[in-house]
Amino acid sequence: MSIVPWAISPSAYGESAQPLAAARSPKSMSVRNDTRPGRGWLVRGMIGLAATLALAGCGSAPKAAPAAATAKTPKASAQAAAARQPSVDAGIEVYGNCKTPSVEPAEIVLACADYNALLESLHWTSWTAASATAVGTFVYNDCTPNCADGHFHHIPGTRVTLTVPSRTAGGQRVWSEIQENPEPPGYAAGPYHGGPQPLLKGPI
Repeated sequence: MSIVPWAISPSAYGESAQPLAAARSPKSMSVRNDTRPGRGWLVRGMIGLAATLALAGCGSAPKAAPAAATAKTPKASAQAAAARQPSVDAGIEVYGNCKTPSVEPAEIVLACADYNALLESLHWTSWTAASATAVGTFVYNDCTPNCADGHFHHIPGTRVTLTVPSRTAGGQRVWSEIQENPEPPGYAAGPYHGGPQPLLKGPI
C-alpha cells in the first residue's frame, strides 16, 4: 500500500502542532526562519516514501542468469573422441595386395588371379582382436559375356567386415574371412551363398 506523505498527521511522528505566532504589524516584522508546523514530518514522509520505493525496486530486480557452462576446448574434445575409439590390434593383418600382409590397407584384392573383384578406397572404422570393419567401394567385373569382355561396376558405400583370425605357416596372425554388404548381383547364388569368403593366408 502506497503511503501518501501529506495525509499523515504530525502526531504520527511525535510532533505536536504549535500555535501560530501573534500577528505583527508590517513595521515590526523581521526576517526569521520558517517555523510552520508540519514541515519536518512532511520531509520525513517523503524520505520514507523514497526509501520504500527503492526497496521495492531492489526486491523486484531479476536474478542474474547462471553462468554458462565452460565450453570444451578443441583439444579436450579430441582427447575425449580418441578415448571412445577402440584401440587398433596391430598383431592381426590382412593380405590386401595378395603379396604382403598389412594393417588397415586402402585396398583388398578379392580375385588375385585376374583382379576382377576388389575393394578400394577403404576407410577403416575398427580393427580389434575380434573383427575389423571398413567402408569402401566394391569394384567387380560382371564377366558378361565373359570376363575378358565384361564390364566393371562400382558399388560405393560397401560395408566390409573381416573376421576369424588365423595363423600363417610363419606364425603371423591374419584375417581369414571377409564379408561385403551389399554384395554384387549373383553372389547369393555363388559358391559361398552370400556368406563370408575366404582370404589369403599367405602370399601368391
